[in-house]
Amino acid sequence: MSRAWLLMAVLLVAGCGGGSRQSVPKQPPPALAQRCGTDAQGVAAKRVWFRASDNALLDGAEVGDGDVGVVLAHESESDLCRWLPFAKTLAAKGYRALAFDFRGSGSSPPQFAARATRYDLDVKAAANELRRLGAKKVFLAGASIGGAAVMAGSPSVDPQPAGVLSFSGEPELLDAMASAPKTRAPLLVLLARDDGYTSVASERRFVRAAASTDKQLEVYPEDWHGWDLLYLAPYKARVNALVFDFLRKHSQ
Repeated sequence: MSRAWLLMAVLLVAGCGGGSRQSVPKQPPPALAQRCGTDAQGVAAKRVWFRASDNALLDGAEVGDGDVGVVLAHESESDLCRWLPFAKTLAAKGYRALAFDFRGSGSSPPQFAARATRYDLDVKAAANELRRLGAKKVFLAGASIGGAAVMAGSPSVDPQPAGVLSFSGEPELLDAMASAPKTRAPLLVLLARDDGYTSVASERRFVRAAASTDKQLEVYPEDWHGWDLLYLAPYKARVNALVFDFLRKHSQ
C-alpha cells in the first residue's frame, strides 16, 4: 500500500469512530491545488467528505453559496477537477455547485471501486450533501458516464431534483434507460450528432420514455463529447446559454 493510501486508511479508521454509517474523516480531502492544477486556478472551494447509502466514502468540492445548487458528476477515467471551471462560472452567476468524485475516483478511496455500477447512489448522496450545505433546490448535471449516472439516479433523489442535465450521457450505461419512465424532473439532454460513445437514437429513446412534462433533446454538429460541449466546441456559447436558461427557468 502506498504511503498516501496508508495515511488515508488511518484517517478512515479515525473518522469512523463508533462505526456510524455516516461518519467521515475529520481531516478534509486534499486541497484542489495539489491535484487539479490549472483547473483549480481562481476557484474558492470548500472540501468535504460524505457517504453514499451503501457507506461508500466520497469527496467533493463546494463552490459558491447560492440557494440553488448544481451537482456535477464527472466523466469516466477522470475526476471532479475538470468540472471546476464550470463550477466557478456557476458560482459567479449565484449558484452553489458541488463537484464530486465517484467512488474509487480522484480522492474518493478505492475501497468501493468494485461497486462502480452504483454511481446512482453517489449522485443521490451528492444531492443530499448539497442540501445539507445549504441549497434549497438541487439540479443534477453529468458528463458522459456522469450523465448516465444522473439519468439513472434522479428518480431516487428526494426531494425531486429541480432539473436534470446530461452532457452526452449514455443511456445504455448504469441501467439508465430503465429509469426513464420514473424520471419526472425537467430534463435537458445535449449531445453532438457524431458522438462516438452514444447516439441520437439512443438519447431520443430516453427522452421519449421519460415521464418529465418538460423535456428537451438538443443535438449539435460534429463529435464533441461530454463537458467539451461546454468548454471546447465551436458552439460552446450556445450550449452555455441554453444551460443557464434551463437553470433560470427551473429555479423559480
